[in-house]
Amino acid sequence: MLKTAPHGEEKILSMPEVGILVEAGVRMTKPLPVRIFYILAYTNLAFVFLITFIIALWRWS
Repeated sequence: MLKTAPHGEEKILSMPEVGILVEAGVRMTKPLPVRIFYILAYTNLAFVFLITFIIALWRWS
């Protein structure tokens, strides 16, 4: 496909790198701040559901 392109290989090589290609099955771990964010976000979501459930039970009685 590069032979039919209106530009040469230098155009592709000048593009910025946007990602890393890893092998299938290789699991990359997330950095610690990202894992802490996920834990806090899901804990917050659980609290919201718990409080909503308690208020619903209280209003239903």
